[in-house]
Amino acid sequence: MLSTVNASLTQLNSDQDSESDNDEDLEGDAATSSTSDDLQRINLAASRAPTPLSISQCLKLGRSLSTMSLRRNMNFLNRELPVRFSKRIVELNHLPRELRATEPIMNLVKNYSLSFQELQTYSDNSRLRFLSTNMHNREDLDLDDNESLEQEALKEFAELLQAITNRHKQDVIYMAHGISLFKRYQHHRSKPSEKIQSFLNSFNCGRLGIRIMVGHHLALQDQLYRAQSSAKNDSGSKSPTQESLSPSSYLSTPTSAHSMRVGIIEPDCDIEALINNATQSAQFVFFQHYNTVFPPNVVVEHAKEAGGRKIRFPVVPALVHHILFELLKNSMRATAEFHGLDKSSYPDILIQLSSTPSGDLNIKVKDHGGGMSPEQISKPFDYLFTTASNTVCIDFPSIISAVESKPQKSALGENLPLCGFGFGLATSKLYAKLFGGDLTFTSTPGAGTEATIRLSRLEDQIEQFSD
Repeated sequence: MLSTVNASLTQLNSDQDSESDNDEDLEGDAATSSTSDDLQRINLAASRAPTPLSISQCLKLGRSLSTMSLRRNMNFLNRELPVRFSKRIVELNHLPRELRATEPIMNLVKNYSLSFQELQTYSDNSRLRFLSTNMHNREDLDLDDNESLEQEALKEFAELLQAITNRHKQDVIYMAHGISLFKRYQHHRSKPSEKIQSFLNSFNCGRLGIRIMVGHHLALQDQLYRAQSSAKNDSGSKSPTQESLSPSSYLSTPTSAHSMRVGIIEPDCDIEALINNATQSAQFVFFQHYNTVFPPNVVVEHAKEAGGRKIRFPVVPALVHHILFELLKNSMRATAEFHGLDKSSYPDILIQLSSTPSGDLNIKVKDHGGGMSPEQISKPFDYLFTTASNTVCIDFPSIISAVESKPQKSALGENLPLCGFGFGLATSKLYAKLFGGDLTFTSTPGAGTEATIRLSRLEDQIEQFSD
């Protein structure tokens, strides 16, 4: 399979020579990324509509966790993931020639094609036939009672998902690198196309959906086998499948001792603890960048209607952690640079928590970092925009090496630069909107910026696809 991918990437380069230098159309001819048979399978899978994630269904799966429910979910993922991977391949193959020809984007095409092929091969090998006579019905399954066969199938599928997850942990870095190269080209051309922004929203939204589906399944499988292993401690036995799973394989953030996670979902999350974790991650990156400068303090205020000092709210912790981390590191940098890097202290960054009449939770992050100009305030969610100085140079190869060398320990963002990456706020807004929330900004030039994260209660939320 790899040979067909590499051969098609060579074809991609030769095809580009015949395209016009002015080709900016995302609807142009798709680059060939595999054999014609593979392309037919990709296009067929991409023509199918994805099944939106339902948080209530994810919670139901976790709260009635068993080998049987995991098998049902495996059956669902076996047909859903190829659809989602194929759509990402089609999107990549319809990019403008100049962007598609960059090495990072070619790496993405190769990786997504390989993952699609592996998922299709797994399905073709009929690994799941013993699970059901009806492959298209997630609920009504004719299940096999052979426990050893069940465990082996779950283990094998988990190993495939882990391998795919590890392959795609560099996706954002590859995409940001490709966009940065494209920006250099665009400096000599017209303004970057809005279609690029639309593509990035769609691609990142789809990528996140895949990550959540895979992450939730692996987290639940890990939780199930830990529980089974604990129940067998008196006999000294240990589930062999448990050893095949690792925390780096799914969305993971630090948890409290009282955490009651259901897969990757925290139904009763301690919001202030989550804020403290994100603050520590932002401070870590700040220190890495400035060395001897101490970041501003972060102070949390609780509105009475939000539930007092122990505010608990249902969230996917890794997503909220990412949003908070991006906002806080931006506020820390802006505050320090606005007031001067030679200062021994800075105005606090204030986080206010409040609830809405509909039961949503608002998290406001206020800083005294000088605010944004009227020209900048409309651009925070533009992938091709950053407030970092033009002198900031992003060393993408070093970032990739750092992520590769620390796959087990790296929290979200801790191997990324403090500024200049250009993806943080845009992806944060997608993360907030995925399950009915949002991220908005107000800013006063010469004073500061206020960001508001609105989180909807997860129980009633269904995955929102990008327009």
